[in-house]
Amino acid sequence: MKSLRTLLKIAERDLEALRRQMAALIAAQSQIEDRIAGHDQTIAREQALAQQDYESARMFGGYAAASLVRRRAMESERDLLGDEIERLRELINAAHVEARKFERLIELEEERAKRAAEKRENAELDEFATMRAARTRA
Repeated sequence: MKSLRTLLKIAERDLEALRRQMAALIAAQSQIEDRIAGHDQTIAREQALAQQDYESARMFGGYAAASLVRRRAMESERDLLGDEIERLRELINAAHVEARKFERLIELEEERAKRAAEKRENAELDEFATMRAARTRA
């Protein structure tokens, strides 16, 4: 059936689109993790400076509080992306199962066609053998 092959192509296209979308989300999540790591390094440098200078030490408390809010916001964004990645993983699994179903249906159809062709061929050979046997008797 042509329609099964078309449905398989559509399922594979959808699967590939989901995979690309997930790859983009994973890249975005990685960028956020890099930003968090850079943020932590900046805080560590500021903390080291605050330990050396009295004026910096006085201001570090406010900076640390604001930095903590920024870090929590980045972590929240990372977690949201993680949830979206998990949702896409489930969709990819479902799309893969759907594509596999179409592949299996195509395989079954090809097997049926092959058996039907073998059955026709055997019937033709039987008919040929019967006609030959009838000719030899006559």
